Amino acid sequence: MSRSRNRNKYNEGPLFGPLVFNVYKPVGMTSSDVVRHFKYHLPKGFGKIGHFGTLDPFAEGVLLIAIGLGPRFNDYVHAHYPKTYIATGVLGVESPTGDFTGDQEQVVHHEVRTYSQEELGSIISSFKGKYMQSPAAFSATKHEGKSLYEWAREGVIIEKPPVEREIYNIKLLSVVDNIVRFEVTASSGTYIRVLFDDIAQKLGTRGTLKELVRSSIGPARCENALNKDNWPLRDTEFEIFEKSTSIDDFLDFDKISLDLDEGVKFTNGMVLRKEKTNGLYWVYHNDKLLGLCEVEDELLRVRVGLSVKLV
Repeated sequence: MSRSRNRNKYNEGPLFGPLVFNVYKPVGMTSSDVVRHFKYHLPKGFGKIGHFGTLDPFAEGVLLIAIGLGPRFNDYVHAHYPKTYIATGVLGVESPTGDFTGDQEQVVHHEVRTYSQEELGSIISSFKGKYMQSPAAFSATKHEGKSLYEWAREGVIIEKPPVEREIYNIKLLSVVDNIVRFEVTASSGTYIRVLFDDIAQKLGTRGTLKELVRSSIGPARCENALNKDNWPLRDTEFEIFEKSTSIDDFLDFDKISLDLDEGVKFTNGMVLRKEKTNGLYWVYHNDKLLGLCEVEDELLRVRVGLSVKLV
C-alpha cells in the first residue's frame, strides 16, 4: 500500500500543517497568484492551501497563506486579529474602483476646499470606533454567489447595505498637495478604499487610494514576511517548517490537555464537560494537536477538528 493511501486509511491528514506562511505580496499580483505559486512550488503532501484575506492587486504587504488543514481556521484568524495598513490617497479624485487601476476615463475630479492639517487630522480621527461601511462596488463581497467586482465588470452595480466595522486606531501621517498618508488598524472586512473616500466626503470632496500597504495581521508583520526572493521554488530546497508557523502558535488561544478517552471522544465530535472559563482553546493529547474547541458553561464543543487517529 502506498504511503498516501496508508495516510488516508488512518486519517492522519497531510504531511505538513496546519501551517501559516507570512508572505509579502508585491504590487501587481493578485492574492490568488501568490497562492498558485505556493501551490505549484511547495513540496508535495501539504494538503489544502488558501489565504486569510484578499489583498488587492495594487496593494502590497502581509498576505497569510495556510496549508494542511490551516484553511479551516480562516474565520478565527479574521475574528481574532485586526489588520493594520499604511494608505496613501489623493483628495479631489473619484474613481469607480476606489483606486487608480480602473478605466481612467471614468475618473471624476472634484474641487477641494481649503483645509488645515489639524482639521484633516481631526476628521480622520473621528472615524475611530464603530463604523458603518457599505462594501465597494469593486470588491470581493458576494452577491448571489458572485463577487461584486464581477457584477461591476459586467456593468451591473450592486449596492449592498452598510455593515458595521470597527476602526481600532487611525491617524494622519502626512498631507502634501492633497496627497494624504494615514495609518489605520481595522477589523476584518474593512475596505480602506471606501474608508478614504468616506474621509474625503466628510471634508466635502471625494478621494481615491494611490497606494496601500498591509503592514500587519496580528503578529505577522512586513518585517518578518517572506519576500519573493524567499518563496519556494520547485526542485529547490525549501525549509517548510522554518519558514512557517504552526496554526496553534499563530492563534494565541489557551490550551487544554485531554487524556486518551477524552481525546477519542473529542475526535469523534462528542461534547465533554470541563471546568474552564468560557472561550476558545487549543486541544491536545500527549502534546499532539487535536483541534480547536469552545468552552461554554463548562461544556467543551469541537469547533475545528483535525481528524487525528488516536487508537
